[in-house]
Amino acid sequence: MSPASTRYCCRATFNAWASCSRGISTSPALHASKVIAAAAKAAKRAKAKDAANSEAMTLKDAVSVLRAVEVAAPTSAYELTVTTKFVRGQTVPRGKISLPRDARASAETVLVFASGKSVAAARAAGAHHVGGEELIPDLLSAKLTPTKVICTPTLLPVIQKQLARFLGPKGLMPSEKRGTVTTNVGSAVKLAQGTMNWKGDRLGVIRAPVARIGWPLEDVTSNVKAFMEAIKLGTSPSSEQPTAVVKKKALDKVQASGY
Repeated sequence: MSPASTRYCCRATFNAWASCSRGISTSPALHASKVIAAAAKAAKRAKAKDAANSEAMTLKDAVSVLRAVEVAAPTSAYELTVTTKFVRGQTVPRGKISLPRDARASAETVLVFASGKSVAAARAAGAHHVGGEELIPDLLSAKLTPTKVICTPTLLPVIQKQLARFLGPKGLMPSEKRGTVTTNVGSAVKLAQGTMNWKGDRLGVIRAPVARIGWPLEDVTSNVKAFMEAIKLGTSPSSEQPTAVVKKKALDKVQASGY
């Protein structure tokens, strides 16, 4: 055991003793067992923390290790996993970001519910599917599988009534808050094509592809930094999301399929 961990255990023993001594003990043996148990837990936590720190490395070193492992698969992705201090009952942290260099393997498939002049504007901006209610059956049958859905305000009531339960669980339901319910569909389409949505799971763990194995270190670094900044903004008191402290960051590799 290192001197530092020894000091930590000693402090933990004293703190546990001090905490227990403030209560009323009717049994010296019971009192001693509580002190020993508290000290053992503190020592275990210290050992786990030291082990985790010993495995930590710089971003540059992590990139080098993963690149060496995946030398034959340069299109595989670096996946960043961020663990936040999440309390049950909080809203799951989420947001969207335009990374300095797009890490996705394929472009977004944008569907726009529009009518009138907005149809031409959406098509000119590069939307893959544009139309009105006639698109609903193809969506429900999975003939159309968009990754982003945009809607004009006039068609929103119809879409809410018929597709809310279908698009909602997929995170695709248009909303004014996200900027996907708008009269300016041209700008919305271009924004949708260049942004990536991120979302934590029910435990507050966020995972997202941030770069490609074959990219230069500078591109990987800039994307990781940008993504971390987006998470901090998305979980800060100044945003609409609840405060969530970043506890741990991990870089891994995943196959190109799906990313």
